[in-house]
Amino acid sequence: MIDLNPDFADVPTSFALGGTVLIGQITGIALFITTVSLMHASRAFASLGRLSLAQVAIIGIIYLSVVLQLHDDEAATFVGVFYTILLMLTALMLSVVWTLPPDDIETCMKVASIIFCLFGISALAVLGLPQGRNVGGIQPNLFSAPLLAGFILSQFHAGKTGIVVRILCFSMAALVSSRYALIGCISALVVHDLTFNSLRPWKVAAAIVALLLCIFLWPQIATFLALDDSSRDLSSGFTGRDEYWYAALATIMDHPLGIGFKRASAFEAGHNGYLKTLVEFGIVGGGLIILFIGCVIAAAHAEAVRSTGKDRQQRRFACARLGGLVALAFGAFFQPQLFSLGDAFGVSLLLLLFKPEMKPVSGRAAIA
Repeated sequence: MIDLNPDFADVPTSFALGGTVLIGQITGIALFITTVSLMHASRAFASLGRLSLAQVAIIGIIYLSVVLQLHDDEAATFVGVFYTILLMLTALMLSVVWTLPPDDIETCMKVASIIFCLFGISALAVLGLPQGRNVGGIQPNLFSAPLLAGFILSQFHAGKTGIVVRILCFSMAALVSSRYALIGCISALVVHDLTFNSLRPWKVAAAIVALLLCIFLWPQIATFLALDDSSRDLSSGFTGRDEYWYAALATIMDHPLGIGFKRASAFEAGHNGYLKTLVEFGIVGGGLIILFIGCVIAAAHAEAVRSTGKDRQQRRFACARLGGLVALAFGAFFQPQLFSLGDAFGVSLLLLLFKPEMKPVSGRAAIA
């Protein structure tokens, strides 16, 4: 089962008691927001005006959810309101990244993917090889979240560095048998390749060969992915978290309007990003957020398959973003939260989700 510490199980309370992890998260986010506001204030306002209706609707629901924080003790209410405001500001500030010249965006994504990859390498070097799937004290899904993010962001770069990063990230995720990360990596790669490159006969042949190999090597694959583990097989709901999901559904029934962002404990949230969204923002608000995320993904697909007025670099960006959104949307079923300010998964989702509509540009031409 999941090894939960008090900080993870009760975020508002741990913060009120002086949780150093949360203080570090808020400090980092505050510094990022301040830097963007001071250095690129005009870009921030420009990107806000270019968000789609679905993206604006998500921001609006998050803003209105502040009223859901007005319950229980004052400290938890203050932290919840503060986190909600930070979430909105972070989403808006991350959208500024997309207003940079294309070459700068590519460099940004490349460096970020390398950093995420180095996290995995450093963790293995310092803590040693996995023991029982855990790398030191790092839970496997938490270990693989930055690796999935690194894999996704590496697809924005066309060079050999991106290929190396993808191989390393996938290998390290496989090392801890993180199925959601492995499936996410494969999904991101397949979606990117199918939309960016035309379907050729050799690709069909390669897919058939891969399928035959999977069938032939299925016993080894099942052992490697621990599909025979009673806590992770289909009888456990495939995730081994059925009891958490039931607890989340009970919380939703008790609080159909939601309890506010960052107000749910890990047990109430169901260790499922979509369930936690319903717990935090309510059946209506959370349901609309999930619906609008689907709309953003559909728009990203339309952008990826539309090649008119785009150069190869811009098409690669669109296809890599679509692949990333598909992978993260799948991964959210197995992550503790959909929106978050303190982990690679949540921040990567915000980055890919809130891309404003931009005019076609090429090279290092700045965007007005």
